[in-house]
This record gives sequence, structure tokens and C-alpha cells, in this order.
Amino acid sequence: IGTSITNTIVSMGQMGDGAQLERAFAGATVHDLFNLLSVAILFPLEVISHYLYHLTNAMLPDSVGDGEKWEGPIKKIVSPFAGRVLKSNKDVIKDIATGKVENCDAYYPVLCLDGIEDYKHCASKCDKDAGEEVGVDCGRVGLITCDKTTGCPAFFQNGANLHDDSISGGVCLVLSLFLLIVCLMGLVNVLQRGLAGMSTRIIYKATNVNGLIAIAIGTGITILVQSSSITTSVLTPFVGLGVIQLEQMLPLTLGANIGTTITGLLAAMVSDNVDALQVALCHLFFNLSGIVIWYPIPIMRRVPLRGARALGRATRRSRLVPPIYIIVVFFVIP
Repeated sequence: IGTSITNTIVSMGQMGDGAQLERAFAGATVHDLFNLLSVAILFPLEVISHYLYHLTNAMLPDSVGDGEKWEGPIKKIVSPFAGRVLKSNKDVIKDIATGKVENCDAYYPVLCLDGIEDYKHCASKCDKDAGEEVGVDCGRVGLITCDKTTGCPAFFQNGANLHDDSISGGVCLVLSLFLLIVCLMGLVNVLQRGLAGMSTRIIYKATNVNGLIAIAIGTGITILVQSSSITTSVLTPFVGLGVIQLEQMLPLTLGANIGTTITGLLAAMVSDNVDALQVALCHLFFNLSGIVIWYPIPIMRRVPLRGARALGRATRRSRLVPPIYIIVVFFVIP
């Protein structure tokens, strides 16, 4: 559910034109509605029958190999730049979830050996079996960590406490939202200028394909970029401009949902962990189950389409509908 907030925010980049906003918001929320409707049916079904557990459990091998993690092309390009600004310490949430530590206070204050800020002196882990101690043989990092390749990011600070790292995270969040809005405005402006006349008709014909082919296209694009949010967020402005119809946006979105599960499968197959593979398979079959319910039968397909159109028309009455929708659906209800 949470991953669909991105393209909903993207649709707000077309606030300047009522007709474009109506189409874009409908194109974005058709993704939300499919996910919400699928959860509404499949989550209670799973609680009662455990069908996903039993289905995936029957498919599991005795073991999976340990190998090198697969990375998509977009991640390879973006990660080095992002890692120089901020790099989150994924061990924190894992240790809290497994009960290894009670809260984030166990990771503070940040400590780098000899005051040197690099991966070796700050983020290398102690070997407790060998009797190594924090502050003597290894450092300690909090919510923000260092990378073996790029070193410590700009917002990393030796001696920082939880409050310092929280402020750093908040600053990066505000900056990222500002950059997102600027990029969205630029994207919509470029599309408006570039997709005029003949090019619009060409793209419309190219995307006006059979639903199964559209699902395959959405799956393929998402496997390449490793993110359904990127796929749907790029397509949303096209819907707003009328280049892609809502009926075509739905199967492309469904394909993106399938494609994003492939990343988890690829990671699980080289993780040397059978449980991780089962979780990835559950993710895949959850999306496939949702597609079987809501797409092949026309009367069922019309449910998310009509809901999305109704939400799009609501933007005609008030431009506040998109932000209110985002706050209610993604923050208040959860």
C-alpha cells in the first residue's frame, strides 16, 4: 500500500491544469485502489486459511545458494551519490525487530576509533567471540552509517547522539521532497512541450496494446529499474496529458506490481535463507492473486477503474482532494 504514495504525489505536479490533474490523479489512484482492494480480500483470507503460507511452503527447496547480491542499473547509478549524502543503518531496525536491543539508545553516542571518520574506524563490527570491545577494537554507528566504498556520508558525525541523527534525517527528508517537487514540475513541463501533435498520437498507439502485453511491459520495465514506484510515477504524467488511457494504466500498474516482486526473489535466491525466499514468493503470489481477482473479469476490473475516475472527478470540485486523500489514506487510516 505504502509504495503507491509516490505516484499519487507525482499526480499533484499537474495541479496547474484541472483536466490534467483529474486524469493524472485517476491514473495514480487506480494503483492505490488495486492494492487496497487486494489487501481487503486477501489479508483476511490469509489470516483464515494461510493459503499463501501453504502454497509457498510447498514450493520451497531444501536450501538456496549464497551468492552476490543483484543490483539493477538505476540503483548502481544512484546509490554512490546517495551514499555520500546519507546512508541508513539497516542493522538498527533488524536488531530491534529481533529483540537484540530494546531501542535506538543502544547505538549512541556514535564512536569512531581515534576520531577518524571512515568505515574501518566507525562502522566495522566487533567480533565478540574474539573478545573485541566497542571503543577499543571497533567503532559504533547509529541511524546513519558509513559505506565501505564511499566512506562516511556528509550527514555522519562522530560523537552524534540520537537527536542529531534524527535532525539529519528530517533535513534530508525535506530536501528530498523539495527536489521531488522541482523535478516533477520540470518533468510535466517537458512532457507538455515535447508531447504535442504527432508524438502524442504515436505514443498513444504504441501503448494501446492488449492488457496481457501491457502487464508484461510493466513487469519488464520494473525489473530493470527495481522499483514499481519509478515505473508508475513516470507513467502518471502521461495519463494526465492524455497520452495513456486509464484502461491502459491499470495493466501497466499490475505489471509493475509483479516486477517489483522479482527484485525480492533475486535477492532471496542469493541470500542463503529459505525463509527469505518464502517471503519473496508470498509477495509474488499475493500480487498474482490480486490480478486474478480484479483484472480478467470485466465487471471486477471496472471496480478500481470507476473508483479511480470518481476520485479524479473529485479534484474538479477542490484541488485539496489529493493532499487530503494522501493524508487520510496513507497516514490517518494506518
